[in-house]
Amino acid sequence: MEVKIEKLVYGGKGIGKIDGKTCFVPYVLPGETVKVKIKKEKKSFVECDLEEVIEPSPDRVNPLCKYFTYCGGCDYQHIPYEKQVEIKKEILEETLLRIGKLENLKVDKVIPSLEAFRYRNRTQLKVYGERVGFYKRDSKEIVNIDACLLLKEDLDNGINGVRNTLPFLTFQPLEVHMYSSNQDEMLVKFIYPRRIKRFPLGLKHLRQFISKNIKGVGIYRKKPDGYTERLFTIGDIFAFEKVGDITYRVSIDSFFQVNRFQVSNLIEEVVSFLKDKRYKTVIDLYCGVGTLTLPSARFAENVIGVESNPYAVQDANHNRKLNKMKNVSFFRMESRDAIFLIDEKKPEVIVVDPPRTGLSQKLIDKINLTTSVEKVIYVSCNPSTLARDINLFKEGSFHLKSVKMIDMFPQTYHIESIVLLER
Repeated sequence: MEVKIEKLVYGGKGIGKIDGKTCFVPYVLPGETVKVKIKKEKKSFVECDLEEVIEPSPDRVNPLCKYFTYCGGCDYQHIPYEKQVEIKKEILEETLLRIGKLENLKVDKVIPSLEAFRYRNRTQLKVYGERVGFYKRDSKEIVNIDACLLLKEDLDNGINGVRNTLPFLTFQPLEVHMYSSNQDEMLVKFIYPRRIKRFPLGLKHLRQFISKNIKGVGIYRKKPDGYTERLFTIGDIFAFEKVGDITYRVSIDSFFQVNRFQVSNLIEEVVSFLKDKRYKTVIDLYCGVGTLTLPSARFAENVIGVESNPYAVQDANHNRKLNKMKNVSFFRMESRDAIFLIDEKKPEVIVVDPPRTGLSQKLIDKINLTTSVEKVIYVSCNPSTLARDINLFKEGSFHLKSVKMIDMFPQTYHIESIVLLER
């Protein structure tokens, strides 16, 4: 059946109408007439597969990747990059207006990625039999690939390298994760469904197969609860990132921002909200290895980072010493449990960079009740939970001062934004 696409919504799909019901269709553009097949029907909406584009948008382009629509990694390769950014801006504004109940809202600034491809410094390859690749959209079926245009060049070359190691392994891994820093230092993780006591290949062999940039390798098992357990490591398990004049150590079990072209822009936009005066205390929740904590230390007497990942906290403390920042300290705890720190330290600014689930009601309530807090700088990767949380902050007399969109994930529907709330 034919559907006229009205607009794109968060999640990467376009919407239209079938018999009065909203239908969701992937890989489309506003204004297009398309032929669809119903995949799943619910009471108030239907999920469809795209079968044919009958009347294409003048904006439609041919995707560069031969796996596009088969591999679930990309949503927007049929859209020119400038148009992708424009669509994401519209979705961000619409979501904040609708869920956050914010009037006359406009995104102040949009920061596109310097490059729309080759930006990712990290990947998680799935392995099954002879297949090495990524899941199909809405599926656990692995698309067997030999290249990914989103990946930094050494990671892209490493895909076939991983495939070439498989015949030499005693047991086959479930996943292989690779991370490559902006100093071209690579860390690799082999994740197994069970405990193993030895790994048959050394660094010399892995550098021949996968990448000469490999510094270290970790061997892991995936536990029944989905979490991974480190069994043992080979080589050096640390890589280094340099952003401006700050150097970050990132261990094999820590996280660093994925878009290598946008890290410095993200930092600059966050600290721009701290430049109006010298603050006494800033607390950075979900701080990771101190990516935002350390740059913030130049604009405050005392900066505190809070992170639950023990390896990231070790890295953060190393980075504090490495960069000679004596006014920074780190605490290992769940950020939602940092209420006592807010009580004790009475910060003037709180920086948050939570996962897609956003902030807990308990944490927002504590910030709202802490009268010393003048600003909340909120880095978000989900406009829906961001809008919900902004609405909750309004109960504490916070108002939205600025919204900036920074495109961390070109070719995908994901939207990153930086918001300033002031009391």
